[in-house]
Amino acid sequence: MQFKGSLEELKALVAELDVPCRWQHRGVFEMAIFEDEVSNLKLNWWPATGQLQVVGDPEVREGVVEKLTALLNR
Repeated sequence: MQFKGSLEELKALVAELDVPCRWQHRGVFEMAIFEDEVSNLKLNWWPATGQLQVVGDPEVREGVVEKLTALLNR
């Protein structure tokens, strides 16, 4: 997945997933840590390339990737 907007725009999109999260700056990438009390999902974003990567529990990850993809493609 790719996202070429700003961090604020990405935060707004992620907020539409309706899953609480907190953001951390990790050097060359930004990370959203989802606090759903069910999984260990994280969203990593590299602003320089626009690369987005969702990592964590595969059972929960699939649904989040699907929803995020739909938000990115609208």
